[in-house]
Amino acid sequence: MISQWSKFIDKVRSFFKERGFLEVHTPILQQYPNLDPNVEPMEVLVKEKEGKKKMWLHTSPEHAMKKILSKEKKDIFQICKVFRNGEWGRFHHPEFTMLEWYRINADYNLLIQDIVDLLKYLGLSGDYETVTVEEAFEEYAGVILSEEEEIFKNNLMAYGYEFDMQEDWEALFYRVYIDVEKHLGQEKPTFLVKFPQRLAIYSKVKDGYAERFELYIKGVEIANGWTEETDPTIIRQRMETFSRGRDLPVDEELIKAMESMPPCAGCSIGLERLFMVIHNIDDIRRLIYY
Repeated sequence: MISQWSKFIDKVRSFFKERGFLEVHTPILQQYPNLDPNVEPMEVLVKEKEGKKKMWLHTSPEHAMKKILSKEKKDIFQICKVFRNGEWGRFHHPEFTMLEWYRINADYNLLIQDIVDLLKYLGLSGDYETVTVEEAFEEYAGVILSEEEEIFKNNLMAYGYEFDMQEDWEALFYRVYIDVEKHLGQEKPTFLVKFPQRLAIYSKVKDGYAERFELYIKGVEIANGWTEETDPTIIRQRMETFSRGRDLPVDEELIKAMESMPPCAGCSIGLERLFMVIHNIDDIRRLIYY
């Protein structure tokens, strides 16, 4: 298994180098945490000459890579260990290996093509499908999705879903989403697109939808990517919203870097999950070597 994993990582790296991507390496220990609302960073107390300083193990190399991108303006990629609190399960572990890459002057459609090409390069079929979030909700949960909270709640009640009326839109969305995602990618890789703009995170919003996607293979989420929002004002607004009530600082360096950020798109893949799908492994702990 160790030998197969090593060859797999080498092949992923070769794929990007052959296509002219610059490999970068950024610090795992960061002054600012990633504020993705769906991810909990690991806090670390670092002893310095002046005393103890609060820092974070990165949940992804996103912030550091974007700072590089704002200066170098080249297609870049990185393979590294990342850390996330509270991640346990067959497909979750607090430490795992992430592939992350960015294309300049590109949107998320080019990232989808990158992934299709990568899957073929790794020996998988190039056949895939694209499904919108609304289509997936209707087909697999029987629910018509709406970004209007009252309408969404009424739709859920009409289809027999029970919930506390105090639950907010996002909590209800993910309750249904958990039931939906297990059906995705069962016959062929499925790219889920047209996310509600409420879930844009750091992606651009166009025509009322977030320009982002997730890839599913055999019911497992493999990739998450989007056309990057580069407006510093919008990024600040989102980061301040994501940090509210979490006692996490906003990365002012990243906001400053946005002032010189080229149009781009970025994507991340959990490499253990992709390896598991390829080799029919049912538990990520079989890949954790101590």
